Amino acid sequence: MPNLNTTYTTANSITVGSAGTYEINYYSNLSAALATTLTMAVRINGTNIPSTVISRTLSVGVGSIYSGSVIVNLAANDVVDMAVSALLAVGVTLGSGVNATLSVKKIN
Repeated sequence: MPNLNTTYTTANSITVGSAGTYEINYYSNLSAALATTLTMAVRINGTNIPSTVISRTLSVGVGSIYSGSVIVNLAANDVVDMAVSALLAVGVTLGSGVNATLSVKKIN
């Protein structure tokens, strides 16, 4: 997908160039080294988008797919990224192949 009115100024994030309504699609395939709850969320300027927060209790080494889509209003220079957190300090492994995607598309 072409990069239009967005930049990647911060590692692993997308900065939007103009205000508007955006469709955000996200996907990640994660597993944990310990049995624990992993939470994945899409963030705007470091704050979780509430409808994107997904928490799952995982067994050791068992992968889980976190995915979804949301439509939000963004201001110019908003930074969109994904974040993973856990109840315990734990090693997280990305699945093989396509293991994480984040797309931001202006729709209005």
